[in-house]
Amino acid sequence: LEKERGNYSTAVLRIAGVYDDDCDSIPLAHQIERINERHITSKMFPGHISHGQSFLHLEDLVDAIVRVVERRRSLPDQAVMLLGEPEPLTYDELQHRFGRLLHGEEWDTREIPKAVAKAGAWLQDAMPGEEPFIKPWMIDLSDDHYAFDISRARTLLGWEPRHSLRTSLPSIINELKLDPEGWYENNHL
Repeated sequence: LEKERGNYSTAVLRIAGVYDDDCDSIPLAHQIERINERHITSKMFPGHISHGQSFLHLEDLVDAIVRVVERRRSLPDQAVMLLGEPEPLTYDELQHRFGRLLHGEEWDTREIPKAVAKAGAWLQDAMPGEEPFIKPWMIDLSDDHYAFDISRARTLLGWEPRHSLRTSLPSIINELKLDPEGWYENNHL
């Protein structure tokens, strides 16, 4: 974009994992499915369970894009911003919340060696039947921690997320409980 933009200004938005009140997030939906169906894989994780990933509610993304358009003349020629919730839920916290919301119980997760996880993912991928979500290459990314510094979006756009995954989870799980078949279909499970 920098090379080809010519005389045009650019706004680059680096966006966290987007979700809405129905979920509509591939990784979240698969994690919810594993716990909802009590898969053995829902109790294992090949990374630090204290790490997490930033997410962003769809309404907050739309709000940020509208602000970019409204402020386009006052933005720097090359504005790069991170959009996401600045404090991500850890994998462990997500697991516990899903367990309590789905089954009314704690959901303990054990860290497992990456080699074991890769072998298991490879085996699942090689077996006939439904295509598994977890792929061997994903294991290498499981230790990553994505906490977003949204200070540029705050400064340039006057923006910060109004939603949080932490407070949206009950609504997401409630939608699943109200219509499990529809929820699974809408989330491509």
